[in-house]
Amino acid sequence: MSDLSLFLSQFLRRPSEIRAVAPTGRATAREMARLVMPGMEAVAEIGAGTGTITEAILGRGLPPERLELYELNAAFCDRLRQRFPRARVHNLPAQEMVNVGRRDLDAVISGVPILPMPDALQSAIVGAALAMMKPGAPFVQITYGPVAPLSEMVRARFGLSHVRSRRIWANLPPARVYVFRQEP
Repeated sequence: MSDLSLFLSQFLRRPSEIRAVAPTGRATAREMARLVMPGMEAVAEIGAGTGTITEAILGRGLPPERLELYELNAAFCDRLRQRFPRARVHNLPAQEMVNVGRRDLDAVISGVPILPMPDALQSAIVGAALAMMKPGAPFVQITYGPVAPLSEMVRARFGLSHVRSRRIWANLPPARVYVFRQEP
């Protein structure tokens, strides 16, 4: 089964888990992975899906042993384990990373559809990521919406500043990538 077929079948079976209409496009995945460097000690990807962003992260030269993947959908986790056997795949929600994952992350790359989530859930996810990250490390987030994907309350609570990419039209739907960092 192709990644697109798997994605669509899971979208139809579990629409509450799968909020996008298609896997992340390659141009968007490259933009999300842009800050990853081969010398980084550890990176986490949350909401890894079928692995398009994972592929871009590894394409930046990061050794797969240094990559932690978090995905809620079990079928996607099976695909990730097949495609990336040397990466650590966790079938857990992103906010659970504090219980199992590697600490001192150099970056967290998020494919989690965070924009429509309530502030409490956004805070749980971002708080877990920040607890695992080195100070000043980037939290990279995709969004399809017209505004910042983290609410103003969540950004203020964690002291986050951000920069955003240009709109990426080669994605379905068009996307932007935001890079959040905790202000010192």
